[in-house]
Formats: sequence, C-alpha cells, structure tokens
Amino acid sequence: MGLLEDTIDRMRDALAGRPGPGRAHDRLGPAPLVGPRGTTTGHFVQPDQTTCGSSCLVMARMLGDPAYATWIHTGRDGSPRPEARTAQQRFADEALATHVRTNRLSDAAGALQIPWPRSLGTTPWALATELRNTGGTAPPGTPHQVRAVAPSRRAEAYDEVVDAVARGHAIATFVGNRLRPGHVVLATASSGDGTSVYDPASGRTRAVRRDDFASGSLGISGWDEPWFVVLPTEVG
Repeated sequence: MGLLEDTIDRMRDALAGRPGPGRAHDRLGPAPLVGPRGTTTGHFVQPDQTTCGSSCLVMARMLGDPAYATWIHTGRDGSPRPEARTAQQRFADEALATHVRTNRLSDAAGALQIPWPRSLGTTPWALATELRNTGGTAPPGTPHQVRAVAPSRRAEAYDEVVDAVARGHAIATFVGNRLRPGHVVLATASSGDGTSVYDPASGRTRAVRRDDFASGSLGISGWDEPWFVVLPTEVG
C-alpha cells in the first residue's frame, strides 16, 4: 500500500466515524415507504458520463412511484396529446433535469445549497437532499443520511444496505477506486445470491455479494470500492 492510499484510507475511516449534522438523533429504519413498488422493464442508461447519480435518482423514484414509472415507460399521463419521445428519451430528460436541480444554487424545495459543477457528477449530500425533497422509495420529506464507508467497515455498511433493501428501499451507493469515488449505482433487491444493483452505465442489474463488497472488489463498470451509501432515516 502506498503512502497516498494509506492516508486516504485513514481519512475514510475518520470520516465514517464522525457524526454528521443531527446524526446523534437519526436512526436507520424502519423509514416509511411510499407504497407498493413501481415496476421497471428495459435497460435505462444514463444520458452522459456525469449523470449516474441523477439516473439512480430517477430509477429510485420510478420504483417508489408507479404512476411515474408508467409515464416513463409509456408516456401516458392522462393528457390527450401523444408523447413522441421514447421511454429512454423520457428517462434521459428526467435524469438531465434532476442533475440541474442537484447541482444548482437552490435545491428542489428552494433552499440554498452548495452548487457543484455538473461536469463532476452529483455529490452524495445533494443526492440525499433530492431524495428528501422529491422522494424515492421513501415519501418526500423523509430524511436521508450519507454514510461514509470505511475500508475497515465495508461489511457493516453492506449489512445496512441489505437491511434497508429488505424493507423495500432502493439505496444509492457511490463506488470508486482507492483514491476517489467515481460512479453511483442503486441497490434495489436482495436474495441469497447477494444484492441486486442497478448500474446506470449499462442500464442492467447485477448481483453484488457481501464478500465482494467487503473486500473492495465490486467490479462495477471498472469501479471496485464502495465509498458512500445514502440511507433513509427516521428522526426522533
């Protein structure tokens, strides 16, 4: 292990152990669900190299809102005017619009947020704010917490994701290499074979095993290490 990698690992360990704003009052699950899961078919691919996070937000909303999922798939929203776009085009347009909201000076609720260059993707904290404001598998207004994944506590983080997914939630996970996060995927289901993860780079779902997560060998679109997970919380 090089000096740089060792330093970054120590920083990640420290970040994972540091309480965030209000963390002492937050507890994970059972956070509320919107209702019955929406269904998705087909392979929805992120529209460009910077929209993996916003694509995961659109997918999470589709899973939490059956009417929204139906509109993405069919274009039907009760309007007599026909929808000319394809399902992939609607998905792409929603991802691009979401990316604007997560990276501008004000969030979807109109509150100030730290702007972030869209060329650098979506930050975990902006993604958590968008989930709170517009909803995913939890209803709008549900707080979401960013958890840093320490290299020494990956298995614990995986178990938290599996627990939330088992309750019906879809969980955004930031993955990368030893030096930085570089991609966002969405855990959507769990089974004996592992956790099903939607990868917006390919539009496909693949299984991730606990051992792969814990060892930092995910192999998702060239990225191996989990960096952050975004979990719904209750505040009490």
